[in-house]
Amino acid sequence: MNEVWFCYTMLFILMCLFSASMSLSAYFVSHRTTYLGVMAFFLAFCLETSLIFLDEYSYLKPETLAEIVTFPFMHPWFKLAFSTLFIMSVWWVVLEYVERRTWLRIAVPCGICVLVQAVVVVAVQDSRLSQWIFYGVRDLCVASALAYGFWAYRRTGDEALRQHLLRMRKPYLVFAVMITLVFVEDSVMMYYLAPQITDLSFTYHLSERNMCENAAVVFCAALAIRSAADALSIRFHEPPTGATTKVQQRAHTQLARYADRHALTPRERDVLGLLLEGKDNQNIASALTLSLGTVKAHVHNIYHKAGVGSRQQLLQSFWKED
Repeated sequence: MNEVWFCYTMLFILMCLFSASMSLSAYFVSHRTTYLGVMAFFLAFCLETSLIFLDEYSYLKPETLAEIVTFPFMHPWFKLAFSTLFIMSVWWVVLEYVERRTWLRIAVPCGICVLVQAVVVVAVQDSRLSQWIFYGVRDLCVASALAYGFWAYRRTGDEALRQHLLRMRKPYLVFAVMITLVFVEDSVMMYYLAPQITDLSFTYHLSERNMCENAAVVFCAALAIRSAADALSIRFHEPPTGATTKVQQRAHTQLARYADRHALTPRERDVLGLLLEGKDNQNIASALTLSLGTVKAHVHNIYHKAGVGSRQQLLQSFWKED
């Protein structure tokens, strides 16, 4: 195997494993189930890439240019299993973010996708067409998850959730563009570029890879590692707490970061956490066993340190801060 492709493949597999392990560690300390979906996402790509590595290392792939450009569909049932894990992980993460995760919402779109892919594997004899449909359906399922996430964002009446999701708009748009490019690359490579490439080594290694897809995974890995590192670093300074409400679950990691940046005292942080849940000063006073005047003083100090003048501005500042 060409040394460059060998190193590239090994580094990609190691990156996926590292991202998956970081996500699992973050789940253990934060109990945020989003990280389970992220872990499954990277495991799926690690397994897919390992299968490609196996074919190349064992010389199971065709060795002539004429055979390679037909794009033989190798290990279709293994690829179907890994693809199922991948699309389920994407739906899991999207539904976790919009707080609509149920097994039914995952099973229906993923089940339809897997059924179509299985029919393609069995019924379509042209291996190139079979792969194009197989991966095109997968791209469509991922795009459907993103579209559902956008629809849920537009429909929600929870302003705090909307602000929380707005913080993810740039990664969302980048990932959406990359998914489109993945489909375009598959189409152009299979039906236009591959037959024109005369370099056997280049075509041999590129025939089962999608560089846009790999770039998308690297992009997601950077986001996942950063998020997991934040969760783990916060737990270095404080033990995990049992977040019970949706707001607490969304805000817990961000709350520690926000409080640190604005030099909030521990009591001011407690008050801020209750403000995020929509509680008024009287209810905050009751929850923390403080006088109403003391709570008002804490709220005033929070406004001053955050540079805001109202509760609405505070909420906007909290959810928009990166």
